Amino acid sequence: MNIVILHIPTIYNEPIISDDLKPMIKGLEKLGNVYNYWFKFSYYKNKFNLEDIDFENVAIDIYNTFKKYKKLLVIALNHACPYGLYFANKYPSKCLGIICYPYRYYCKESYERRLWKLKDNKGWSLWVKNYSMDNYLLKINNNRLQELLDKAGEEEVTIIYLILDFYLQKNWSLIPVVFKTKTVLYTRLDLDVKSIIKYNYNRKDVAEMKKIFNENDALQNSMIWNFDRVKFDAELREANTKKLKIKYIVSGWENYLDVVDEVKLFVFT
Repeated sequence: MNIVILHIPTIYNEPIISDDLKPMIKGLEKLGNVYNYWFKFSYYKNKFNLEDIDFENVAIDIYNTFKKYKKLLVIALNHACPYGLYFANKYPSKCLGIICYPYRYYCKESYERRLWKLKDNKGWSLWVKNYSMDNYLLKINNNRLQELLDKAGEEEVTIIYLILDFYLQKNWSLIPVVFKTKTVLYTRLDLDVKSIIKYNYNRKDVAEMKKIFNENDALQNSMIWNFDRVKFDAELREANTKKLKIKYIVSGWENYLDVVDEVKLFVFT
């Protein structure tokens, strides 16, 4: 078995195998040949263009990188999941299947909420002081992206991350919802009270952007999105009665060894 890991494009950090992934990779190496894929835009010091972020171009690059292998089992991590799903649907004959761990929620509502948080609620201005949101996010072009990459200070790197994140939100409709190959999605739900309050209320910039005024607001906001996410999962199940498996994990309780157990099912069933 040839196992390809699509690593998280963190933007901020040079691509490396982090300590929390090493046990997973060690376990996978007992089941097959493991290959690591790093996106061209994984790190801000890499020179890349907007075209490199495009779903279609990424899928072609993954295919070309591993074209000598007849079949691949794809493991996509976090923000890499939409790219993995797009690749698997574009080249289903190339894929034994795909495991997304965890799969974030991308939909029209999350895109509109992202706009609301950054623009209407002034979230952009909380983090970015020297660049306009219109020119450097909504109407970003390659010239302005290269300007950010050349300067690459703290503010510029924040914008580069927001560009990637916004691309995924804006292009939610390109992410497959009917799957052509065996697909396992690990849905992450915000159910841990301490972490919800820590990341949504105690961080005052985030709380201000989301209009969260107390701890109960933070909990209620998270639960609304949990309900929406389970509703979305139900729609996925109805559209994929044979090829889809959905599992649930609590945000902050991730254990990448879960992936090894899931791969064993591909090997032995």
